[in-house]
Amino acid sequence: MATPLRYTLILLLWAIMAGVYLPLAPAAFSLITPALSTRHWLALFSDPQLPQALLATLVSVSLAAGGALIVALLAILALWPGAGWARLCTRLPWLLAIPHVAFATSVLLVFAEGGMLWQWFPFLSPQPDRYGIGLGVTLAVKESAFLLWILSALLSEKQLSQQVIVLDSLGYSRLQCLNWLVLPSLAPALGKAMLAIVAWSLSVVDVAIVLGPGNPPTLAVLSWQWLSQGDAEQQAKGALASLLLVLLLLIIALLGYLLWRAWRRTIPAVNGERLRFSSCTIGRSLVQLLPFSGVVCGLVLALIASYSSLNSEALRNSLQLGLLSSVLALLILFAWLEWGPQTGHRWVWLPLILPALPLVTGQYLLALYAGQDGLMRTIVWGHLLWVMPWMLFVLKPAWQRIDPRLILIAQTLGWTRGRIFWQVKCPQLARPALVAFAVGFSVSIAQYMPTLWLGAGRYPTLTTEAVALSSGGSTAILATQALWQLLLPLIIFALAAFLAAWIGRFRQGLR
Repeated sequence: MATPLRYTLILLLWAIMAGVYLPLAPAAFSLITPALSTRHWLALFSDPQLPQALLATLVSVSLAAGGALIVALLAILALWPGAGWARLCTRLPWLLAIPHVAFATSVLLVFAEGGMLWQWFPFLSPQPDRYGIGLGVTLAVKESAFLLWILSALLSEKQLSQQVIVLDSLGYSRLQCLNWLVLPSLAPALGKAMLAIVAWSLSVVDVAIVLGPGNPPTLAVLSWQWLSQGDAEQQAKGALASLLLVLLLLIIALLGYLLWRAWRRTIPAVNGERLRFSSCTIGRSLVQLLPFSGVVCGLVLALIASYSSLNSEALRNSLQLGLLSSVLALLILFAWLEWGPQTGHRWVWLPLILPALPLVTGQYLLALYAGQDGLMRTIVWGHLLWVMPWMLFVLKPAWQRIDPRLILIAQTLGWTRGRIFWQVKCPQLARPALVAFAVGFSVSIAQYMPTLWLGAGRYPTLTTEAVALSSGGSTAILATQALWQLLLPLIIFALAAFLAAWIGRFRQGLR
């Protein structure tokens, strides 16, 4: 590629990335400005809803993060390494494809008052959940699948599994292997994954609206309600509540780091002492229930749904937004991986580890100032802030695994950089690109806050309709919206798996 054209492409690429990540600046400004006023802080802390909302947030986040970590570690103790772990890893993408709102809707239809369980067993009338316990348990089940997906990539290192096999053969228990070998090796990457889970659980709005608690709600929902008001004072309270979410994230991250440092000091020197520990029963039961929960989710929604009540406009909008955002993100990321910086770009992961509510506020402020709110292209732009990091999470490891010897051979043959990109790198990334596209589509389908605010309520989607119907209305219509919200990502994942297998079949001679 000619040098002037390459520089032009790099500048264009940086401009696109800056446009997608620009909401980080007004998000920070919208949080800092109200924080400089003592009056706004006094108004926030004098609100009677704040203590209960803060308590419900802490309980639900603790249950979500702690429960997901416990389930993931028990699965490792029971199955890894072995054929059972491999089978679990093949089933994880199908559970991950289920959007959070669809999963929460099935939980609501089964366990809430008036749900299927209450109808079958009237004496099991549910008690009011003021602390977000149901929300935390539901998020723990869903996020454990995400954590296991992360761990499946980290535990694929052959040397680590060989070391565990050696410790097993020497008579050490699986718990000793986990404590002395596996966790110290995985701690940095595991900490980042847990930080993403905590950040998402702190700022989740749609699932918290579906499952409650209702009055007062969690801190994220309360902040969302205040920011939606026309009163400037209420909006300032909402911004400060969003800042509290960021502060909570920092405090939880600091506590997690201190616990990790304290845990490292408890690791003893290997003195040959063997401990008896068996977690196979608990671990295997949880692993079997985890994929089963996704099957139950689909069955519940399918049994209750009324197929004649589908909102076709919401279905079209969801499909259009998912396809547009995924295709655009895939094109941008391929160019970013080839012509973007190789180091110093950790800021691309910020949307995954920061609470979503301040970021949506920044997007909304930019859309208002530019006069672009209420447009389909603005919603697509809003979705890219979350779709791109998740797709990059899938693509970057595959990009780094490209054999540099192939690039060197092509360069010795006189191939240009553009030709190497199209004829050497892109064919090797075809299957990871399909997986990344399916992940991006699923992330786009699940977006609630950017769709509602940036679209000014003009573009209903399956997610926004399901959340709106969860507060009351026909359960059949609610189940229908949630079912199609589940089916669309599953169809895309199935198509991606089929195409990946088809591509692999025709490239067998290149292995």
